[in-house]
Amino acid sequence: MRVLRSLIIGVMSLFAGMIFGLIGYMIGGAPEGADNWQNWQYLTCYIIPFGTMIGGAVWAWKTGEEYSKVSGDLE
Repeated sequence: MRVLRSLIIGVMSLFAGMIFGLIGYMIGGAPEGADNWQNWQYLTCYIIPFGTMIGGAVWAWKTGEEYSKVSGDLE
């Protein structure tokens, strides 16, 4: 259950990261055309979305300890 929870929250965090990446892309100048790729766009297009996805999954894993217990282990 803990793994599934981490995966679901991680994927949900990807959508938030895409929005943050889009905002960063717009603030960064948003060059028009496919031929205008610049190195700073790796940050907004890849690092921010996937970073939030990984961060969300790690957060869900760390806070989901109560879901990892088997019913016989409960006190």
